[in-house]
Amino acid sequence: MSKKELAKSLFIQGKSIKDICVLTGLSRQGIYCMKKDDFSKGIDWESLKLAALRDEKDLENKEAMFLNALIGEFERFLESASKNELDIDTLEALNKYAKTYWTIKAPQKVDVKALNLQTCKKTIDS
Repeated sequence: MSKKELAKSLFIQGKSIKDICVLTGLSRQGIYCMKKDDFSKGIDWESLKLAALRDEKDLENKEAMFLNALIGEFERFLESASKNELDIDTLEALNKYAKTYWTIKAPQKVDVKALNLQTCKKTIDS
């Protein structure tokens, strides 16, 4: 394993730059240059680190708790709205709840052609 791969691996594991310097024998500047070089190639160490530190089960639990709270608030809102007539403010609030829920649960649209084109451009440029 090269020093660059080792530094990247340690960074993704959550080690500090100081610890990485000691373990690899690289300077801080060297590590930051490697990180910047990879970023220019489309490899973001920070995103990889964040993804590695997240627990997928924990994220699912937090999403479920948030959606339960959102639905609970929505049900309370509907109860109070049923007592009143549906005026403009009530309809706007209903729209806000629906948009929030849809934003969370809607499948993400990914333009594969645009991503491929962007990757090709980055490859050609580097």
